[in-house]
Amino acid sequence: MNKKELLKLFFMTALVVLLVPALGAGISRQAETDTAREGAVFAVPVLSAESGFYAEAFELEISAPEGAAVYYTLDGSMPTADSRLYTEPVEISYGSGRESEATFVRNVQSDWMNGEGETHSNMATVIRAVAVYEGGISSEAVTATYFVGQEDNREHLVVSLVADPQDLFGENGIYVTGKEYDEWYLGDRTGDAPAPNFLRHGEEWERPAVMELFQDKSLLQQPVGIRIQGASAREGANKRFSVYARKKYSGSGWFDIPIFGFTAQRTHSFVLRSGFMNGYIQYLVQDRDVASAQSREVLVYLNGALWYITIAQEKYSEKYFEEKYGVDEDNVITAKGGAVDSGKAEEQAMYDSIYDFLNTHDMSAPEAYEQLNRIMDIQSYIDFSCVNVYFANLDYNEYKNTFCWRSRKTGYGEYEDGRWRWGLYDMDLENLDYGVRMEDINTFTMDTHYAGSAFNTRPMYAALKQNALFCRQFVISFMDMVNTDFTVRRAAEAMEDWGVTMEWWGMQPDWVENSFPARTEAVTGYLAEEFGLTGTCEDVSLSVNDTEAGYIILNTMTPDLSEGEWTGSYFTDYPVTVTAVANGGYRFAGWQSNHKSDVGLEQPVLTVEIPEGGVRLQAVFQKVSDS
Repeated sequence: MNKKELLKLFFMTALVVLLVPALGAGISRQAETDTAREGAVFAVPVLSAESGFYAEAFELEISAPEGAAVYYTLDGSMPTADSRLYTEPVEISYGSGRESEATFVRNVQSDWMNGEGETHSNMATVIRAVAVYEGGISSEAVTATYFVGQEDNREHLVVSLVADPQDLFGENGIYVTGKEYDEWYLGDRTGDAPAPNFLRHGEEWERPAVMELFQDKSLLQQPVGIRIQGASAREGANKRFSVYARKKYSGSGWFDIPIFGFTAQRTHSFVLRSGFMNGYIQYLVQDRDVASAQSREVLVYLNGALWYITIAQEKYSEKYFEEKYGVDEDNVITAKGGAVDSGKAEEQAMYDSIYDFLNTHDMSAPEAYEQLNRIMDIQSYIDFSCVNVYFANLDYNEYKNTFCWRSRKTGYGEYEDGRWRWGLYDMDLENLDYGVRMEDINTFTMDTHYAGSAFNTRPMYAALKQNALFCRQFVISFMDMVNTDFTVRRAAEAMEDWGVTMEWWGMQPDWVENSFPARTEAVTGYLAEEFGLTGTCEDVSLSVNDTEAGYIILNTMTPDLSEGEWTGSYFTDYPVTVTAVANGGYRFAGWQSNHKSDVGLEQPVLTVEIPEGGVRLQAVFQKVSDS
């Protein structure tokens, strides 16, 4: 290599040494700029009025962040730079800004050419706005719903769902039949029909939305996911939704406030479903050893259109059982209609072990019954069955409309024992087609075209009924409910506390006063026939000498003694069990009885045969001396 070539190589090397750091710094600065741009939070537009109810129409002003233009929509779609440019205030009035006074959806049923579709009145105004910055960068959208001249609705709980119309009614929309089905339907219809979109399940068929909750004022606004809800209900019009809180939408797997005002319990998801009785019954029996979902009556608006009046109800999920029963969501197994939701063979085997045991053991033996109670919570199964029998639910069996759950692994918590427990599920009571009054239906023996054979022929119940302890436990539990949950007083209080508008659901004002006594009289007769009871029904009366000193547990429930003596009616075929529980600062001193034959009155737990004429017991408590 000559001198000239060496000099050239030297200068090239030096140039590289000088340029590489500069180029690296430039690349680094560009990466930092790109990262900052990706992670930046761009200011959203500011609306001059909050979501809510307004007596009069008004003009809404939208303030644009510095250096940005504002674009907005009025149909629920996500605004872009191709949407309406905000240049002047937007009129907010009754259903303002819409092309028509109604939302019409046609292809919501399989035979939609011959169907009328759905029509929904536009009663609210939904506005969604974004700020678009230089370079076409958009802020997040701000969403609001305005109800003008609808003062009658502000006292009710209102759910407003705002979602892109294409996600609902477009070719891939979850609410309609969809492109694939429609091409088959409008073509020569060769081959099997594709599944309509509204019959499809799973995460793929969940769509983003914004949910806002109102009662007099806005209580909550949160991004959510929505899916079509239900089984056979999907085939009809006015489809219902499941609504989910998820981290990917809002950063949280829970709604920011308790959705159901009766409890401070957090909610992960809920359904918007028809079913007055399904909600009411579950509210009525929350004291029993069976899961029940909270519910509330709601008015549902979809993109500003009043969609329907329905019931919002908690969904059973792993998060539900974590919140209510303290079992970690990752340790919960759920099963519907006898099939575990996970689909895992080893978890299905856990559920099937119930039937494996029943098929291989003599259930009349006390030891077999005790062993089975370590696999399933028999009291939970009994409570589930008693509720369904009392209300003449003819739309369930062991493989339809039943819900079970358990902890996957055992632990130290009360509900971490690995036993299967039951939850009330889909109790819409479709028995009207039978032309039989509810009080005249013998749920034990009546076959049903909804769920097959009669209750007393089903494998689990039939096997358990061979056991004398189960028979006693069932009858006693049933009568405990009759004497507490199903009294006219309790039923009326629950209806009032639940807070529904009975006339909206076609219920007569005196429904409770007429229906419960008639059903109770009839169903206790059916109970006696089913279990071969030969005794009479006699009164059991309970009281305490001081209501501040303690209380009494009767069988599976705690009677209300606040007004003095409590009285319930029980069959004399089985004894009742009473337990005296002293409050702090007091001790149990003994029972007083109207029958001299009663023994063991000094014991806090007493098993009492019911004589002709009934029995009266008082638990006596004494204050503990400080000395």
